[in-house]
Amino acid sequence: METRLSFQTDIGKKRAHNEDAVKIYENDFCKLMVVADGMGGHEAGDIASAMVINVLDAEFSNTTDFETAEHARVWIKAVLNKINTDILSYIEDNKITHGMGTTVIISIITKKFVCFGHVGDSRAYYYSNNRLRQVTKDHTFVRRLVEEGKLSEAQAKRHPHRNIIMNALGVNQELKFDFIVLERYNVDGILLCTDGLTTSVEDEQIITLLSQPTMTEYKVNQLINLANEYGGTDNISVALFECLEGSWT
Repeated sequence: METRLSFQTDIGKKRAHNEDAVKIYENDFCKLMVVADGMGGHEAGDIASAMVINVLDAEFSNTTDFETAEHARVWIKAVLNKINTDILSYIEDNKITHGMGTTVIISIITKKFVCFGHVGDSRAYYYSNNRLRQVTKDHTFVRRLVEEGKLSEAQAKRHPHRNIIMNALGVNQELKFDFIVLERYNVDGILLCTDGLTTSVEDEQIITLLSQPTMTEYKVNQLINLANEYGGTDNISVALFECLEGSWT
């Protein structure tokens, strides 16, 4: 089964520099995509998101196979703990960067399962049969209000505090992350992105673009172009995995 991957990051139209990071890794056994959105700390967010890539560069090169989803969960937890510790140590040595941190969404794709490790408000989606489904739940103030029944989905999208996140790497000593598994999956593709895409582009527009019979690289580029057309108010990062003829078996 042929699969394709592509990723891209863009500064957007309003920000002075890009604090996002995105990368794809592959070996004979799996594919890994990661997106991170750095923030805070005297404009040191780019340092925090870069630490995500630095740790994964080292750790993935020492990885052979993820035989089970539990194996992947343990590995992701160790990676996230390492990143969290590295950021906290950097802040300790560079007091001016206090408050820096980063979101992260990691997806490991094998022939048996797909799994996700998630901290913050960067998102993972999968899509099939022209339908887009969000895998992750945003770790945000407004998402908590929605789950408590205090806000509707429509109200959450317009809420003045919608960008306040409740969890990020580099904020607490204790790591808290979500782990999600799709087993025996049958998907057309998996999308990871920062909120620079999802705050500007509606899900309906995303799936319309992803459903087009075009190259994976073109779709990634068009998603970023669309976010910029709607103002480009934040950095925009996208990673995309596609199965060209159904499930990857």
